[in-house]
Amino acid sequence: MSCYSKEKLKESQTVEFKKSIGQLSRAMETLCAFANTDLGSVYFGINDDGKTMGIEMNDSSFRKVQETVFNTFDPKIYPNIFEEEIDGKQVLVVELKNAPDRPYFVKGKAYKRVGTSNTTLSKVEMERMMYERGNPDFHYDRSSIESEMGDMNHERIRWFYRRAHEERNLPLDDIPETKDKLNILTDGKPNVAGILAFGHDILKYFPTSFTRCAVFEGLDKTGRMLDHLDIKTDLFSQIDQAENFVLRNIRKEAQVSNETGRRESRYEVPYRAIREAIANAVAHRDYRISSTVDVAIFDDRIEIWSPGDLPQGMTLEQLHKPHKSVLRNGTVAELLYLVRYIEKWGMGIKNMKDWMMLNGLPEPKYEMMGSNLVTTLIRQATQARRQQVGTMSVPSWDQVGTKLGLSWDQVKNVLSLCSEPVKLTIIIERFGWKHRTKFRDKFVNPLIESELLTMTIPDKPRSKSQEYVITGKGRYLLKELEDKI
Repeated sequence: MSCYSKEKLKESQTVEFKKSIGQLSRAMETLCAFANTDLGSVYFGINDDGKTMGIEMNDSSFRKVQETVFNTFDPKIYPNIFEEEIDGKQVLVVELKNAPDRPYFVKGKAYKRVGTSNTTLSKVEMERMMYERGNPDFHYDRSSIESEMGDMNHERIRWFYRRAHEERNLPLDDIPETKDKLNILTDGKPNVAGILAFGHDILKYFPTSFTRCAVFEGLDKTGRMLDHLDIKTDLFSQIDQAENFVLRNIRKEAQVSNETGRRESRYEVPYRAIREAIANAVAHRDYRISSTVDVAIFDDRIEIWSPGDLPQGMTLEQLHKPHKSVLRNGTVAELLYLVRYIEKWGMGIKNMKDWMMLNGLPEPKYEMMGSNLVTTLIRQATQARRQQVGTMSVPSWDQVGTKLGLSWDQVKNVLSLCSEPVKLTIIIERFGWKHRTKFRDKFVNPLIESELLTMTIPDKPRSKSQEYVITGKGRYLLKELEDKI
């Protein structure tokens, strides 16, 4: 929640004031008009004269607004709903920054915004919008394919319902009608978005719709590949696993917080910027192109390659300025938003810039390379890079052996076993140990502290899904050991 004066706010084509939540019904007409025109925000707690009255919010009233918005529109809209402090008083903002399914209707009527007023759409305007909604060039992710309901992972769908309720407080019930509301079915069968998000085997229909990750020694792809992973799962898992891959292959340091006085871990590149860049690449790529999302880690930077040109009407220059969210895959983006893989419509690029600059790093760089949009996140100094994966970072046998208290055979065997992610129980079984804690303290923790091994879920050390995998630095050392032992 932020605090500011309303001096810059006035009712306009994209802004409307409402004195209280008692005017919720009229506000729905305005949101419908915003959805069918230039998008916009409704502020509850400011009267028609522009005076900030403020409102008292509680969980019940907040939920009432959410449920009214969710149940009133056809098709559904998913605005950002949040509290703001304006002139020292609390107001509620309903901010609509994405509307890919025009025309939208409220109680059977479709509205548009003209200045500060709402009026109904003409028949011609509705027909044009209906054509664009059904045209694959505008909504490819909703196109029908020769799929069956059995192609969808229904446990994964139930996970989505639970997560959407937790993150957005949305009343999503596990009933057939919900799948229609989410636009993951076309003609009663899973469409493109439905398979990409919830398919058992998305490569059956989209062979190149996966994410490739790799770590390269040096500054380009001619260097030795130190680690790699192909992620051939649903889109949510692709984002999760790609983020974890990057985090385990970049530096993390412990610092004492000025606010709490506690030691806190911080990655050299903000993890939120990494996640946002990967989520954007997955959400906005062109799935008609036979290519993968690529995540490449070099000594001095991280590159995220997303197949496809910018959406129609967007330019590289506009990415660095405030701009309207233009989506290629509206349904995919909405699904990611509902479970908070995307935070707010139209805020991702600004947030990445802020996160990078707060950490003393340059803002992200965007460029077109062939038919790919490439996002580049600069890492800290190249010297620091070498401390992770370059020849300067790899200690001598004697240095590491003394520090770890392990024989080189033991180090080599653990690192070899963890060439791919593996659970601790399997490592323990392979070594013939029975005491879990003692094994972790003797073998696993020293390798993690030396940045030779890492957890796949570093932020949740005790997760039941936790696995251990070799790092880029560990892979380099393993190669040296294999050559010498």
